Amino acid sequence: MSHQKRINRKTFFKWATVALAAPMAYVWHLSVSRDKFFLQHRQSLEVEKNLPDGVHFFDRVILVKENNTYTLMSSKCTHLGCKINKTENGQMVCPCHGSRYDKHGRPVKGPATRQLAVIQYQLEDHDNLLIFTYEL
Repeated sequence: MSHQKRINRKTFFKWATVALAAPMAYVWHLSVSRDKFFLQHRQSLEVEKNLPDGVHFFDRVILVKENNTYTLMSSKCTHLGCKINKTENGQMVCPCHGSRYDKHGRPVKGPATRQLAVIQYQLEDHDNLLIFTYEL
């Protein structure tokens, strides 16, 4: 005579959720790692020397000019990766979920909690242009 232990519905669904979530988390991790590996390459950004002070959006990067000092940041929101492409009331705004960042890339309103990635660059001065070379 064998004794089989029966599991209740709550326990079954708990284990089923774990069994489904683990592979999904692994696939997500692989896709994020792959993107970082394959998308990182040298790029350059050319801007005119007379660019006014303020926040300027260039596709995947944000350039902040303040008193002839430049900061280059990723335009990828640290919440879920949407592209930040506008300012409101002096703050950079993510169009997807409303996260707001100050001009230094620090979050001032969530859901984002991490600072925008600051990008190291090399600067070349050519005639009327400044050329920022960076890896992203």
